[in-house]
Amino acid sequence: MTGAGESEVGRETELPPRPDPAMSNLLSRSALIGALLLAACSEGTGPGDAGNTPVDSLTALPRALTAVEREGIQANNSFALHLLRTTASSRSGNVLLSPLSVSFALGMTMNGAGGETLAEMNRTLGWGTRTRAETNVAYRDLRTMLPTLDNSTTIRIANGLWVRQPLVIDTGFLREAQTFFNAPAQSLRTSQIMYDSVNVWGNRHTDGMIPRVLQEPPREDLAMLLANAVYFSGTWRDKFDPAKTTPMPFTLASGTQVSHPMMQRAGDFNVYQNSQLMAAELLYGNAAYSMVVIAPASGTAAALAARLDSATYATIVQGLRKSDDRSMIFLPRFKVAGSLELSPELKAMGMPRAFTTAAEFPRLVNARTMLDFVQHSVALEVDERGSRAAAVTVVGVVPVSAPPSYQFNRPFVFFIRERLSGTILFTGVVNDPRQ
Repeated sequence: MTGAGESEVGRETELPPRPDPAMSNLLSRSALIGALLLAACSEGTGPGDAGNTPVDSLTALPRALTAVEREGIQANNSFALHLLRTTASSRSGNVLLSPLSVSFALGMTMNGAGGETLAEMNRTLGWGTRTRAETNVAYRDLRTMLPTLDNSTTIRIANGLWVRQPLVIDTGFLREAQTFFNAPAQSLRTSQIMYDSVNVWGNRHTDGMIPRVLQEPPREDLAMLLANAVYFSGTWRDKFDPAKTTPMPFTLASGTQVSHPMMQRAGDFNVYQNSQLMAAELLYGNAAYSMVVIAPASGTAAALAARLDSATYATIVQGLRKSDDRSMIFLPRFKVAGSLELSPELKAMGMPRAFTTAAEFPRLVNARTMLDFVQHSVALEVDERGSRAAAVTVVGVVPVSAPPSYQFNRPFVFFIRERLSGTILFTGVVNDPRQ
């Protein structure tokens, strides 16, 4: 339920409890957008005192979550933080992720897996030993619940399938993809047509924020593409005044200082602080969704992301409290985008088999297949009015290469030789084996 990306954050002052002097200038340090889309995923009130919660705030989900749904949310968040840690440790620059999109794309793909491949994917996605039926229901319920929580916030989740002719999608897999993921399927003639179709689809489902997720030339033997798109558009509950946005110093992770437009406003927002980090939460709409921004007390945002585990994240989110009304928050206005091929991270996280010739996908198409790539593109815009974010994840499936065969079914040269001395006994050219 979270989409995460690495970025920077402006200076925040007068945050209770009394700020440590070492944390008094956030503009001189990197920061981390630790949870872009943090939905209300449990019953009861959100961060802060109930008395400070506006009347029209969402304080409980429309219904109680089932045990499988609760586990599904925990699985997604565990996967989100694992993916963030792994990616932040291996990549430089901004790191932009929508773990929700990656989980949906791989969760749909997992329906075609079997054996150890299925077990690895289950564990990596945080599902443990849950059955296919249980995970499918959890994905379906999450897909249908998230868009309904806030009428003023737009959430769209879309899934799709593309197969190259003459391959045929397994009927059981197709039924589950359509029933639980609402994924329509297309059968197309060539790999290039499949790529073009996915790019048009992704552009449409992200309101143009991801115009072209697949850019490299496709493999001619591409068998199948499975894709997910997530789109978010939210308006701040308390907007920033554009007239107060002004260029201010911003210190990059390298130590270089640049001038960048910085938004600013006084509370109301939620805060958490300890000796290692400072966090602020800004609410969207009816408070079902929020952005949580985390800055380390020292070191880089990438280093913080690389050690941000479930326990630390829970401590931060559960510790958020309403700020002092006089507190100020400074946040950059920014627009960032990025694209990653995630197979190295996913292999390191525990599912390498899916990308090898030993992969077991008996329920995808009528051929032995393996995963070739997981392409992930994210775009994020944050301004005085609110935020827009979009992601597209595409899983590429290719045939498992058959063992090499050597067919001498055309004219050939031959030698009969004694191998130890190298003596040639016979040689010639066979143009017609019938003579």
